[in-house]
Amino acid sequence: MPPRPDRRLALGAAGEQLAAQYLQARQYQIIERNYRRSWGEADIIALAPDGTQVIVEVRSRSDRHYVIEAVQSVGPRKQRQLRRLAHGLLSEQEAEIDIRVDVMVIAPDRSGRLLVVAHIADAVEDGPVED
Repeated sequence: MPPRPDRRLALGAAGEQLAAQYLQARQYQIIERNYRRSWGEADIIALAPDGTQVIVEVRSRSDRHYVIEAVQSVGPRKQRQLRRLAHGLLSEQEAEIDIRVDVMVIAPDRSGRLLVVAHIADAVEDGPVED
């Protein structure tokens, strides 16, 4: 039986909070959470220690056995959306910036405590932005 929507929302919010804390502990500056524009949305926009602006897609899972599925869920359509978002974000900037898209996977350990189980930097290559 799939989890109820309110449990999924709570898991997603907890995963995004953990991802933000993880990034901050690694000297990333969180610029915005739940970034929404006409060209797309991102869970987190952050500034990496090297000055690269990072769009972070967070995938939270209630079962640690679905980690690979979480990564695979960022398929071609979602990648195009994330590239469109990156191009839109670039258009908002006044200066030339480097930008990348990372994917983070959050899942519970054996005791049920949520952990960052994967942080895949530069997970989405540049490519077409149209469907």
